[in-house]
Amino acid sequence: MNKQEFNERVEKFVTVLRDLYLDEDEREGTEIPKIELNEDNLTDDFTAMIMAVHLLYSSITGDDEVDLIGFTHMVNRLVFQWLMKK
Repeated sequence: MNKQEFNERVEKFVTVLRDLYLDEDEREGTEIPKIELNEDNLTDDFTAMIMAVHLLYSSITGDDEVDLIGFTHMVNRLVFQWLMKK
């Protein structure tokens, strides 16, 4: 997968995630075509999903200080806290 295709996937994922917080008439992603599952690119897809969640976090919180590595550390702490409660 080239860089442009990867960036397009990140944008699709973040749009769909952002739309979950919007009313139906405000959503952007109604025209997003299906992404074909390609097991050769699955790692890229999961990476794109993580990057999309980071972008969503930044847009909701306004926190531009946390880079992708810092974000994954924060997510790991949240998962660990959740598991400890369970």
